[in-house]
Amino acid sequence: MTTSCEIIRDLLPLYADDVLSDASRNLVEAHLPECPDCAQMLKQLRDNTLESALKDESALVIRHQERRFKRRSAAVGSVIAALFMIPILICLIVNMSSSRTLDWFYVASAGMLVAASLIVVPLMVPENKLFWTFCAFDVSLMILLAVSSAYSHGRWFFVAASATQFGLAAVFLPFLIRAKPLKKRLEGRNKALTVIAVDLILFANMMNMITLRTKSLLTTIAMVGLCVAGVGFLSAINNGKGNAK
Repeated sequence: MTTSCEIIRDLLPLYADDVLSDASRNLVEAHLPECPDCAQMLKQLRDNTLESALKDESALVIRHQERRFKRRSAAVGSVIAALFMIPILICLIVNMSSSRTLDWFYVASAGMLVAASLIVVPLMVPENKLFWTFCAFDVSLMILLAVSSAYSHGRWFFVAASATQFGLAAVFLPFLIRAKPLKKRLEGRNKALTVIAVDLILFANMMNMITLRTKSLLTTIAMVGLCVAGVGFLSAINNGKGNAK
């Protein structure tokens, strides 16, 4: 009696995985030479099984290499961070022995922090390297400006910091806003308007700091005028989008 193809085809996946009992295996092997369709189906199953196994193996190798690269990056980052400590310690010893104060030690430490933000952070952070590197660089740069201003007995920190923030945002914010951490928070919003609004706020802050520093009426008028123009520009864009809908 010829075995039904339906029964054999139900058994073929198990046969391809070599998990059938001896009796069922003999049944399938007796049927296959008599049925080209079932033999072709078995060939396809084995090809798919091999392809799936290769994909799993490739994914395993990629995950292993990623973990290995992360461990090496962390180790290299730790070594570089330790190397950065050498000039800081030298500056500490020289500063204490010469003037008994730590003014240049703090300035040198802040400078090394800026360098570390550009070298160590990309090696230590596993994801979104450019975004977190920029954030670390921005914070370390503000620390350097604050320390330099404090130990030079200057009053220029807020002017320099506000101008630096505006300049960095004007150049890098259009790229940063596409990074995953910000992209999730701004999902569904107009990213171009967000960039313009942030730049406008930072520009107004910079002009305000310059005004407070110089006490110039002309600067104040220019700041107010540009802020009003910016608000009008954003309102016009929003109204235009609303009318278009």
